[in-house]
Amino acid sequence: MIESRIGFRSEYSSFEVTRLIQNALKTAIAYQQQMARYLFESACLDGLGKLPVDGTLPASFLRYFKKVMDLFDETTRVSLRQLRNAGLMLQCQPQCPHCCYQMPTGVSIAELIYLYHGMQQSGAASRFFRRCLEAEELWVEVFHQQTNGNTAPNDCRNLAALVPKFYRDLEQRCPFLDTQLCQIYPYRPFACRMHFSLTPPHWCRPSHFQNAHALGFNLEPGKRIFDSLEKLDSRFQLDLSDVMVCGLLELTVNVMQFRKIHWS
Repeated sequence: MIESRIGFRSEYSSFEVTRLIQNALKTAIAYQQQMARYLFESACLDGLGKLPVDGTLPASFLRYFKKVMDLFDETTRVSLRQLRNAGLMLQCQPQCPHCCYQMPTGVSIAELIYLYHGMQQSGAASRFFRRCLEAEELWVEVFHQQTNGNTAPNDCRNLAALVPKFYRDLEQRCPFLDTQLCQIYPYRPFACRMHFSLTPPHWCRPSHFQNAHALGFNLEPGKRIFDSLEKLDSRFQLDLSDVMVCGLLELTVNVMQFRKIHWS
């Protein structure tokens, strides 16, 4: 998937860039099969529905999900290496936070649980919780501005299709970003692992004068993984928003009541 507001000027046409990315994604099929297997095994675990009851989950879920994320990161490295070998100049660099003004949406319950665990492990859960509250308040405020107050949703579920662009333009940094580094990096969701830039990194910043010329693409996990996540999510017996901060706040307050997950 390529994202750009204008044509891409390079030795490659946009069609050729798309073809190269599609070819790179084909190399990920073997990894996706293993990822889907781990997700299936996770979904078969006993006790996944106990989280809203007593705050416990099987420790095997944590091990399996870490393997899924590690495999996805390895898949991404292989795909990016193939693209570089084909001549594409990838611009993303360490400590580059310019895409961290997006609000991740479509986040699965499994990802939210993994993120919540990471937040608790960070030792700064209270600070991150306050920042998530601020981000959610801004998210809802932007929605009301764009709808002129004609819609009054009870939660964030319907906001995801309307608000992301306007929220991004406000340059509200991610609640987990400090000194240009993600503080829960190993636990970040898929949405934070798959976006890359073919133009200078600072062009990705919404206020940069060249932002309209920025070209980026996503190396998505694929339909098989999304379907596997959906099946796994059904086992938790939870109903959470798929907007990252909204779902995380619901999990924190309504389900866990600020407790750490007990891994049995």
